[in-house]
Amino acid sequence: MNRVCSERKMLGMTQQELAEEIDVNKSTIARWESGGNISQEKIIAMRKLFGCDIDWLLGITDDRLTV
Repeated sequence: MNRVCSERKMLGMTQQELAEEIDVNKSTIARWESGGNISQEKIIAMRKLFGCDIDWLLGITDDRLTV
């Protein structure tokens, strides 16, 4: 499970709810959760929503820092 998926589930959100929150299609969330590329704008939106560090969300670091 990737980090977008785990953060979404930790908040108790469905893919559809996350999609609505950051203004994308549900299929976009599914693609991201399967390893697809995420735009910088949407990474920032998810960082704010999830309250976590961008580097952690992208898998660059293993330290989940809160923001």
